[in-house]
Amino acid sequence: MRLLAQTPRMPARVAVFVVTMALACTAAPIAPTSSPARSEPAATASVPASGAPAAACPAIRQISLGAISGKFGYPSESSPPLVVVAMRAEEPTVFRMVHTPRLPGGALAPYAIGAIEPGTYIVLAYVEGSADGLAGAYTPAVGCGLGVNCTDHSLIRLTVTGGQTVSGIDILDWYAPAGTFPRRPVGSEPLRAGDGLVVCNPYADSANMRASAGLGFPVRRTLDNGARVVVRDGPLGADGYDWYEVNVAGDPLASGWVVAYALRK
Repeated sequence: MRLLAQTPRMPARVAVFVVTMALACTAAPIAPTSSPARSEPAATASVPASGAPAAACPAIRQISLGAISGKFGYPSESSPPLVVVAMRAEEPTVFRMVHTPRLPGGALAPYAIGAIEPGTYIVLAYVEGSADGLAGAYTPAVGCGLGVNCTDHSLIRLTVTGGQTVSGIDILDWYAPAGTFPRRPVGSEPLRAGDGLVVCNPYADSANMRASAGLGFPVRRTLDNGARVVVRDGPLGADGYDWYEVNVAGDPLASGWVVAYALRK
């Protein structure tokens, strides 16, 4: 399998990535550690936040959610932190995303994005903190092998249905000409430490605050919708979700990790 030898947008020293890519094309897909085709469940006992009056949140939507999973890679000596975005094809303001950590050069790693509402999506990855709009995507060139004759960089549309995970969506095409892929959607910028937020889970009347980022960690408390919190750390991707460490407003000792989609400014 031949990969593109040159591109004006390609970082240097791609040899390790090329070898890894060749192996990945014949390997079995890597399943995510847990199925994210649902929202983060709420605990049975709810502990309302104290302090400021609760803020109003939109009405809860009782819908079945889906998920997307696959592998990602970056053609360079090291993979910078990325944000993987599943964006509604006809409505780019609707998206779900998850952040990935820095990885060794040439490494391919599994990803999953959970709690995706049914619809048609495109999937891309952006270099976190990059100002040049560098993006990778899932395109026909990936299935073609990314060789010199693989010139179709159009975005493949995926249909997400409730209760199902669309798998094998490998984000490996970083070779499209500049301007081919859409820019990162507005509003997908990470939250910052000190940001004041409101808990607004669109699928339940509360959100779990866990001891660390991930569904396997114990629930410290459950925050009712409308509770006010302050960001301490994050985002950290785990189990198909972005997570933020937050403090309950007015109670600096009450801290924990909450899924990002249940937080809003």
